[in-house]
Amino acid sequence: MARDGIDVLVLSANTTRWGQMMADSRYVTAIGGFESEVLTVVPREGEITAYIYNRAAWWKRNVDWISDVRDGKNDWGANVVERVKELKMEKGTIGFSGLSGLARAPSGTITWGTVDAVTRAFPQARIVNATQLMQDARTEKSAEEVEFMQRSMDIIEKMIGVMVKMAKPGAVEKDIYGQMIATLLANDGELPSFLLFGTGPNLTGSSFMQTSRVLAKGDRIINEIEAKYGGYAAQAVQPVILGPAPANYRSMIALSKACFDAVLAAMKPGTTFGELMDIYTGMVKREGNGRWGSGIPMMHARGMGDDGPALLRKSDLDTFRNIPLREGMTFILKPRVSEIEGKERASVGDTVTVTATGARRLGKRPMELIVAD
Repeated sequence: MARDGIDVLVLSANTTRWGQMMADSRYVTAIGGFESEVLTVVPREGEITAYIYNRAAWWKRNVDWISDVRDGKNDWGANVVERVKELKMEKGTIGFSGLSGLARAPSGTITWGTVDAVTRAFPQARIVNATQLMQDARTEKSAEEVEFMQRSMDIIEKMIGVMVKMAKPGAVEKDIYGQMIATLLANDGELPSFLLFGTGPNLTGSSFMQTSRVLAKGDRIINEIEAKYGGYAAQAVQPVILGPAPANYRSMIALSKACFDAVLAAMKPGTTFGELMDIYTGMVKREGNGRWGSGIPMMHARGMGDDGPALLRKSDLDTFRNIPLREGMTFILKPRVSEIEGKERASVGDTVTVTATGARRLGKRPMELIVAD
């Protein structure tokens, strides 16, 4: 805040995208989960204030790192105005994180009404975008944050175990999904938590919605599995097939795993994203025999929400190509292999974190296509 000349930082309440859009506020307060809404006002000097939708008394009893916890009653604009007046910063610089610029929310995450209420109340204040400030703060995970990510990954692998055990002809898609969620909750995970899950013959992509579809022999289960723990979510991509897999599909997943290993071995502080992408694309080009190609995203940051760096589109590579890795950066690494002429595609992936001497994978399961008999 001192670097950017910000006197008061506002971190909005927003439970969209499985609570990921409220990551800034939760990062500062550790308050959230199960759709709890929290708006946070952070002065450069002085006490942090957390405004809760309601039932702030529960949070007051269960947190001791922030003493000023208030009922906000969803009147977020009025809450900010109240606190700015108390801080006597009516003419100060007020930074809103979430005005614009997030990878998955380029138009912003904070409501117009909140910003408008503050602008009207303090016409002499300077309003600035503090989105990048919070992205900078959250990019490099501390050892404690990585431990939370590890707890998340441990839960994910329990969920994978349940999925594989239930993956039989005659099983119902929603039942498998439901037991995976039950496993998440039984192991101290929280909701909402991102879980893409789809089943079907020759399936190439997962789904946001689960159905009552009955699984049959030859079906695939395609997924992206997260398990939120204390707000932090690792991710795994673990394909499953019911019965023997076609040779082409097995080979594509094997190449995805080989790319994973090669990129992971190169991940260390100072290595650039461009260098990692070149390892991946070069390997697919060499091994694909003109039949297979690479794709985007190969990797993107994981953490509390819309974390950066996020190489989600080909255009992002131009932005990030020369940016070096730093210790504490944590990603889902999931190299995709796709048919150049055809619809088949495959990937396997896991969460990895950059350490001082290299990178390590958080998962412990064998990374391979799981054949459920």
